[in-house]
Amino acid sequence: MTLLTTEVHRAVAGDVVVFAADRRITCGTRAVGDRAKIFRIPNHQAGIGYFGLAEVPTGSSRQPMSEWIQDFFFQLDPNDNLASIAGRLASALNAAVPKDWRDQEVSGFHLAGLDAYGKAEFWFIRNINDAGNLTGSDFQAREDFQSRDAPTLPPRAVQIYRNGDIRAHVATWGKIDDSFGSLLGTASFRSLTTVDDYTDWVRFKLELIAQFYERYSTESIIGAPIDAFAICNGT
Repeated sequence: MTLLTTEVHRAVAGDVVVFAADRRITCGTRAVGDRAKIFRIPNHQAGIGYFGLAEVPTGSSRQPMSEWIQDFFFQLDPNDNLASIAGRLASALNAAVPKDWRDQEVSGFHLAGLDAYGKAEFWFIRNINDAGNLTGSDFQAREDFQSRDAPTLPPRAVQIYRNGDIRAHVATWGKIDDSFGSLLGTASFRSLTTVDDYTDWVRFKLELIAQFYERYSTESIIGAPIDAFAICNGT
């Protein structure tokens, strides 16, 4: 299982995208290892993260999805925009993942970053519908931020996209901001003044959730370490 989150911030200095995810890989409800699930895309102001299917068949063996994604990067051209990357990814997945796997295994990807004008895009590439149910069809790509969410998102607001086991994220994410976050900037606590500061804050919140799962969940489906990075103008 996974906890994958991508945030799009309408900041004063321009849009900022923050990725974060745990590393727990499971088979059913049993932990079988730890692998990175989010990656910066080389030569692009963009990142990608995955949830669900954790491996791809390669001949007589199976390749971890984390390695398959990094191999996929070699297919990209520096001139590719996010739309073309999303289309290439959907086509590559439909070619690599057998139809019977696509029919039975939930699989999805967050692709997000900045376009040539510094505006954020969020692409969802998946074999499920908005309710999280398998569609029985090929992987499809859809852009959600500019086409759906940005027009109604006010300045300085945040749009959050999340997948995997999101129960604790939904229950606690804002409450951590309201509790621990209320101390930030007060006496003896530093403020969040940079993108790196905020990225570290996102990592901290996800670490708290991972620790909660590791200590209290009967199914070891989310766990540390936590990866996080930000994409903004200049990075």
